Amino acid sequence: MQSKDKFLIQSTRVAASTDMDEIPPDTFNKEADKVIEEMKLKVVYTLPSGSSDDSGVTSSANRSFKQGGDDLSMLKNASIEEIQTIQRLKDERDNNLQQNQQMQRELDMLRRRRSRKGDAGFSLTFAAFAGIIGLLVGLLMSLIFSSPPATA
Repeated sequence: MQSKDKFLIQSTRVAASTDMDEIPPDTFNKEADKVIEEMKLKVVYTLPSGSSDDSGVTSSANRSFKQGGDDLSMLKNASIEEIQTIQRLKDERDNNLQQNQQMQRELDMLRRRRSRKGDAGFSLTFAAFAGIIGLLVGLLMSLIFSSPPATA
């Protein structure tokens, strides 16, 4: 059974520090400076093997890039196992990118904590200077109060 139903999947690059909730609505607007990749998934209704009802639905990936249809001819000739392998690799890539972004956020957080720790408290030089002043004042006080009384 032929169908004109399709799914359009779009992807584009955003800054690594962008949070998923902060993506602006105009991200996928087609402008001159944006590169947007598109993948069209065409719906194909097939009969399940060994059955005569119409309950089986599969989809074949028809990728249309602005550069041309080289990937399209590859996907038409690819087996289901190859398509699944490609999808698995893409999922692994996406997971690695997410882990990378998470690690980058954690690194930024640790850097901010470290910079805050450097600002807090007294420096070692200030503590040494205050100690020396305290010793000098103490020595001066002990000399003043320990002088022998004058004899008459």
